[in-house]
Amino acid sequence: MSLFETLRPLKSEIARVQVFPPKDGEFGDFQFNNPEINALLGELGFRPYRHQVEALERLYSGRNIVVTTPTASGKSEIFRLAIFDSYLSDPRATYLLIYPTRALINNQLEKFSLQNLVFYRLTGKLVSARMLTGDIPWEERRTLIREKPRVIFTTPDMLHYNILRRWRDYEWLLRNLRYLVVDELHVYRGVFGSNFAYLFRRLDFRLKHLGAKPQIMALSATLRNPRGFAEKLFRRRFSAISHATNPFPRRYLILFEPKNLDERQLLRAVVERLAEKKIKTLVFFDSRKGTEKLLRFLLGSKVFSKVTTYKGTLPRNVRWEIERDFKEGKLLVLLTTNALELGIDIGDLDAVINYGIPPDGLFSLIQRFGRAGRKTEREALNAVVLRKNGLDYYYREHFDELVERLGRGIIEYMPVNLENERIAEKHLHYLLTELGIVDWDELDEFERKVMEKLVIERKADLKKNPLTGKLEVRLRKPAFSYSSLRTASDETFFLVKDEPWIKGKLMEKSSLRELLNFVNWLKLKGYIIEEVDSDEYHRSLLPGMAYFSRGELYMARDRLALGKFHFVFAKPLNRFWDVETFVAKREEVEILESRGEKTYRGVEVHLGRLRVRHVYTGFAVKGADTGNYVKEILKLKESGILRAEIYSPMTGERVNEEDFSILNWEKFAKVELKEPYVREFETEGIWLVFPDSIREVASEEFREFFNVAIEKGFEDPAFILYSNLDRRKLFPLYLGTTTHVIRKTIGDTLQRLGISDEELAFAIKKMVDSKDGIGSALHAIEHNMIKIAPIFTYVDSRELGGYSYASFPSLPHAGRPVVFIYDGNEGGSGLAPILYENAERLMEKSLEHLRSCPCKDGCPVCVLSPKCGTFNEFLDKWAAIRVWEKVLERFPSKSKDD
Repeated sequence: MSLFETLRPLKSEIARVQVFPPKDGEFGDFQFNNPEINALLGELGFRPYRHQVEALERLYSGRNIVVTTPTASGKSEIFRLAIFDSYLSDPRATYLLIYPTRALINNQLEKFSLQNLVFYRLTGKLVSARMLTGDIPWEERRTLIREKPRVIFTTPDMLHYNILRRWRDYEWLLRNLRYLVVDELHVYRGVFGSNFAYLFRRLDFRLKHLGAKPQIMALSATLRNPRGFAEKLFRRRFSAISHATNPFPRRYLILFEPKNLDERQLLRAVVERLAEKKIKTLVFFDSRKGTEKLLRFLLGSKVFSKVTTYKGTLPRNVRWEIERDFKEGKLLVLLTTNALELGIDIGDLDAVINYGIPPDGLFSLIQRFGRAGRKTEREALNAVVLRKNGLDYYYREHFDELVERLGRGIIEYMPVNLENERIAEKHLHYLLTELGIVDWDELDEFERKVMEKLVIERKADLKKNPLTGKLEVRLRKPAFSYSSLRTASDETFFLVKDEPWIKGKLMEKSSLRELLNFVNWLKLKGYIIEEVDSDEYHRSLLPGMAYFSRGELYMARDRLALGKFHFVFAKPLNRFWDVETFVAKREEVEILESRGEKTYRGVEVHLGRLRVRHVYTGFAVKGADTGNYVKEILKLKESGILRAEIYSPMTGERVNEEDFSILNWEKFAKVELKEPYVREFETEGIWLVFPDSIREVASEEFREFFNVAIEKGFEDPAFILYSNLDRRKLFPLYLGTTTHVIRKTIGDTLQRLGISDEELAFAIKKMVDSKDGIGSALHAIEHNMIKIAPIFTYVDSRELGGYSYASFPSLPHAGRPVVFIYDGNEGGSGLAPILYENAERLMEKSLEHLRSCPCKDGCPVCVLSPKCGTFNEFLDKWAAIRVWEKVLERFPSKSKDD
C-alpha cells in the first residue's frame, strides 16, 4: 500500500495533492591523492554523485567551498573522504568540525567512526577523533588535551567558551589545522548568526597569530546566494556548489483542510492512521504548547504509547532516550518543534506532517520535509494541516507557488547583522581577553567604533607601539564570564520542580563551576523540566502562569536569581485540566535613529534603530477548568509569592471551539500584577508614517454603518447602543472577552426589542468600533503585515514585534499615525533591512490579503494574533482595508529613496 493510500480514508479533508516524481542520480569519478581512499569508496559501496566530485575538485584546488544542496544529498561524505585522504598525506594535520547542536555531533561521530573502522582495515591506520561538548567532564577534557586527537567534533559554544578562551590547551589543534568544517550553515542566521560571525572573527585572529591557514568547508541547505552568505559570515572568498545530482524518491505533498473534523481531530486522525500502519512520522508545530496540546488530546488513543513530544528545552538525557526509542521503533510518532529540523539521526523516516505553514514561511518547511524519504526505494509523504492563519490561507490560494518553491527548495534570504553593537562589543572584549593586544589596522571601521567604546568604559587602552609606531588596543579589564551565543541576552531561565531542598542547595553554591555542575546533575535526575530564554520567561512563566511540558501541567511559582541564571520553580497540577494563560502587556516605542527613508504612495517608510519597552501587567486565564486553576492562583497569592489582584471568571454559555482556537474567551479570569515586569531593549525596525488624511476613515465607518440602521428604520436603538458601549471603558474589566460582551449586549438588546437582524447587529457593532478611531485600523495592519511577511522575506514572524500609534507621542513624527514592525531580537539580527527592502510589496500584498479573506470582521487568517498583548481587541479589519485603499489607490505609485 502506498503512503497516500494510507490516508485515503481522510479524503474528505484533503484539499490538494501534488506528486513529485522520483529522480535518478548522476554520478562521477574522482582520483584522491592516495589510492587507498578510492579503495575505501569501493569498500563502502559508494560512488560519488557529480556534485560531490565538483566539490572535491574545488577543495583540492585550494579554495574554500560552500556546498548547498538538499538534505540527504551526501554533503558529509565530502569532508569525511577529504579528511581521510589528508591524514594519509600528513598525519600531523588536525581537523575541526563544528555543528550547531550536540545531538548532531553524536550522529556524525558515529558515522565517522564506522567509516574509520573500514579505513583502518584498508590502511592499518586509525584517525583519532573525539567529541568536545559542554557535557564532557573535565577529566575527559584533560585526557583529550593530553592525547591530542586529530579530529575534534564540537559546537560553536565550546569554541566560544573553551577552545578560544583556553587556547594554549588547544594550540596543537589550532596551529596544525588543515580543514575547518562548518555544518548546517543555514542555521547561522539572526542573533545566532551574528554571534557566530564574530566568533569566527576571533578564531581567525587566533589562527593568524599561530600561522595557520586552514581551508573552510561549509555545508548548508539550498540557499539563493550561498557564496555571498558564506563570505559575509567568514570574511573569506568561497566557491559555491549548489546543483544537487543525488536521486530522490517519489514524494507526495498533501494539503489537509479541516472540513468535517476540526484541526485537533484531524491531526489526531492523521497520527492514528500513520501509527497504526507503523509509519514513522514527525509532526512539527510552531510552539512547544502546540505539541503538548495534541499529546493531551491523544491521552485516550490506542496509539498514545507510541507517541511523545520532543523539544529542545527538554533535558539532554530525555532527548537521547526519545531519539533511541524512535530509532528502535518503540516510538512511531514524535510531536516536535524546530528541534528536529536539523539532521539528527533518528533512523528511517517516511512521513513529515506540519501543523500549518511555519512562521518563517517556507524556510523551515523545506528543511522539515527533507527529513522524510532518505531511502530512494521508498516513498515519502509531506503534508500540511491548514490552520486559520494568514500564511496557510495564502498558500492554499496559491498552491502552485507552494509547489514551485518546495520543488526548487531554495531559501531566499538569510538575515545576519554584523553591526549589532551589543554583540560586537561582547566579542571584541573577548578577543582582547584572548589576545591581549590587537593592532588597530586589523580592525574595520565599525570594529574601531566599538573598540573606542571599550576604551571609554576602561576595559581597554588605545596606545601607540613605541617600536612600530602603530596604534594598538590593549586589554585593561578582562571578560571574566562569557555569555550565550544563542541570544543577544546573557540570561538563562531554568524551569525546576518545586522541591525546597533544591533552592537551598542552589544558594549554597559559591562558584560558577559548582553551580553549573549542580545544574547538570539536576538535569540528569529530571528535576529541571525545561530551559528557556528571557522572552519565553516573560511570555509564559511569570508567577501563576500555566506551562505544559510533555503532557504535564505546571504552575510557575517563585524565581531564584543567581547572577545570569534564573531558576523558576514549578508546581505540577492536574494534567487533564483544560486551561491556558496569556500574558498581558503594553508597549512603548522610541525612535533612536533613522538610517533609511523612502516614500511609497504617500506613506513614509523608515529603517532605523528603536528602543522598545514591554510592560507585562498580568495575564488572563481561560478554559473549562478556569475555576479550578483560579483556586491554585489564590493559594499562590496567600503564600506571598504572587502579588496581584485576581478577578473570578465570568459565567456564560460555553462555545464548543477547538483547543487551538484563540477566540474562545467565554470562561476566563484575569490577574493584575501589583508591580509589572518590565523588559526594555534596543533593536532595529521599520516604521510606516501615514498621511493624516486617513483619520477620516473613523467617521466614514460610522456614517456607512449608521446609514444601514437608518435604512432599516432602527436608527434610535442603534444610536443608543452606540452611545452606551465603549470598548476602552469595557476592556480593563473584560480583556479578551470585550468584543464578545459588545456583541452579546447588542444581540440581547435587539432580542428584547423583538428585532432579529444579523446585518443590523453587525452595523451597530461597527458603529461602536468607529469610536476607537484610526488606532484599531493601524493595529490590524500591523498584525497583518507581520503575518504575511514570511511570504517574501523568509523572516520568522515569531521574531517580529509590532506596535501602532494613532498619534505618535514624540518627534520626529509627533501627532502622526505610525505603524512599527521591529526585530524582536535585542540589538537586531538583520531582519529589518529585509523588511525595508520588501516594504512596497508587503503593503500591496497586505491590502490584497485583507480583501481576499472571506471573514466579515477579522479572523486568525487576516488580523487576529496569538501574540497580541491586548488579546486581539482594538482590531478593525474594515477600517484597515479602507486605510490601505486611501493610500495605495489614491496616491501616485512613485517610490522615492532619500
